[in-house]
Amino acid sequence: MSGWKILYRDQLDQDRTWRSVPSKEAALEKARDLYYHQRAEIYRIEGPDGHALLKQEIIRSASDSKG
Repeated sequence: MSGWKILYRDQLDQDRTWRSVPSKEAALEKARDLYYHQRAEIYRIEGPDGHALLKQEIIRSASDSKG
């Protein structure tokens, strides 16, 4: 079973994938870090079962946990 992966665009305008995040919560935390600290544009998070969290859900989650 593979882990969760984050699809994003980095500050150098390159599409990237962060692979093998062990859980949904860890993937959301990493996406939040990429978004706020590395100024990445998050596209989506894909789960091992094919479930995907879209950008709006990720940003809403990041906003909720920040404040």
